[in-house]
Parts: sequence; C-alpha cells; structure tokens
Amino acid sequence: MFKSVNISDSGRILNKTPPNKPNTSPMLQFQNLVDYGFWDYLVNVAIYAVLAIAAFAAFWVYFKKDFQSRRIQQKRTASPSLLRSEVINSFIALFILTVIDVAIYIAQLNGYTKIYTNVSDYGWFYLVVSVVVMILLHDAWFYFTHRFMHHPKIYKYVHKVHHQSTDPSPFAAFSFHPFEGVIDAGIFVIFAFSFPVHMIALWAWQLVHVVLNIIGHLGYEIYPKGFNKHWLFKYKAPSTHHNMHHEKFNGNYGFYFTWWDKIFKTEFKDYNQVYDNLHERVSREEQAKSQAASSPLHVTLMPDANGYDIASKAS
Repeated sequence: MFKSVNISDSGRILNKTPPNKPNTSPMLQFQNLVDYGFWDYLVNVAIYAVLAIAAFAAFWVYFKKDFQSRRIQQKRTASPSLLRSEVINSFIALFILTVIDVAIYIAQLNGYTKIYTNVSDYGWFYLVVSVVVMILLHDAWFYFTHRFMHHPKIYKYVHKVHHQSTDPSPFAAFSFHPFEGVIDAGIFVIFAFSFPVHMIALWAWQLVHVVLNIIGHLGYEIYPKGFNKHWLFKYKAPSTHHNMHHEKFNGNYGFYFTWWDKIFKTEFKDYNQVYDNLHERVSREEQAKSQAASSPLHVTLMPDANGYDIASKAS
C-alpha cells in the first residue's frame, strides 16, 4: 500500500551512521526493516482510518437522515458486530499489505525494482501518465482476479469474508481475507518490477485507490443524476455499481470503471434502473423540501408502496 517513510538505504536516519560509513550489522538492518514496517503500517492505518471514519460519521451517523434518499439499500442490514468485524479485518489486511511493502522495500534497496526517486529521470509528464496507466492496469487486474475469487472452489475459502458485508460500510473497503490481500497487492508488485515508477506516482495511485474504494463501499450514492448514461462518465463506476455487487454477488465486478463488465456482459441488467430510481427518490425529496420552505401548508414525508419518500401535503 502506501510506502510511508524512507528509513534511508542503510538506516542512517535512525542510527546516525555517517553516509560514508554505512552500518551493515544484520541486527541493525533487521531493526531498520522493523522500524520501516512499523511506520508504514501506522501511516496506512492512519490514512485509511481518517477517510473511512469521516465517511462513516457523515453518512451513517450524523447526517444519515439528510442522506437517507441517497442510501442505495434503503433498509440498513449492517449490524454493529459486522461493523466491528469489518474494522478488525481491515487492520489484518493492512498488515498483510505492509509485509509486502517491506519486501518490495528490501528489493528496492538492493536495486531489483524499477522504483525511482528523481523526477528529472523521466520528467513530470511521464510521472502523470504512469499514474493513469497504473489506474487502468489495476482496474483490469481487479476485474479478472475478482472474477477468479468468485469461482465456487475459491469463493468460500477467500472472498466470502468480504461478502459478509451485503450492506457495505466504508469500513468494508479493506475487510477481506489475508489471501485476498496478497492478491490485491499483486498489482503493486507488478508495477514495482515492470516499468519505471516514481514514488510520488505510487502514492497518488494508492490514494486514488483508497478514496474510490471507500466511495464504492459507502452505501450512499454521491454521483449526480444522469452520470450512469453520460457518453463518457457511464464508464466510471459509481457507488451503486459496486453496492449492487455486494447485494447480489454475481455481477458488477469492476472497480474503477464499468467497461470490463460491459464487454463481458457481467453488468446487472437492472443497474441503470436502480441508479435512476435512486435519483428520482432524491429529486422527490428535494422537491418536497423546496415546497415545504415556500408553502404555508404543512408538508410531511410518508413512505409509498415501494418504501420511497414522497410528499404529502396537509393543511
């Protein structure tokens, strides 16, 4: 995940060994790796916790009534025990990712990776393009490994842990089996050894990954009306797209984009209808609130036959 802290090539920062006399003691090298891993894990957890807690607090706690019309699954089924399980699983998954980070760091120190630190080596244009390339490659990696983990002989041993969250919260983003963590991090290993990639590009890609992962598991739709049918944006997966995967399981396997689902016909047929129905619900509530603010009549919100909020006026 995030390569958080550079402890220097030979531990000079922590051990204050002069640059021209690096300390190669195996014990000190091991201690430096432990320190690197500790800070890497701490930063990973901190970034994830801040973003996930902020999203959960806003949508699931403090403003849940304001966002109720945007809730994808109108009836909440996520229990407190499941939420605790999501948090615990996330801590374990982030630890697995940290172990892989440390392994790549060791390879980097020994000159085996293609990770570089001087922007001038390839320029800013290459750095920006590399972020886009990583997002595109990661999306393909996610789709095909995701479908692999839905194979009946694999699913019950690995991916089932993630699908315990049928009504996912932001904490479900990294709530998965340790082996799934290894698979998920596999693309990071590929990037590190396949083509030149700057640390800034890796950080940018991973930050985008975390943010979109949390949005995908938010449980609320934050993308605007018509987003799913726009000539360009229809290929970007909104929150509803992945939420339906958690609810129905066998479909909508994509992460960043929808094109792999469209190409392989694994997108749920009612995806667009579900997205449109949600925004019709949002529009009705906004209209009701607008009428309530401008009309002397008392306006109440009552459920219709489908459980959606509609305006009902009374003197």
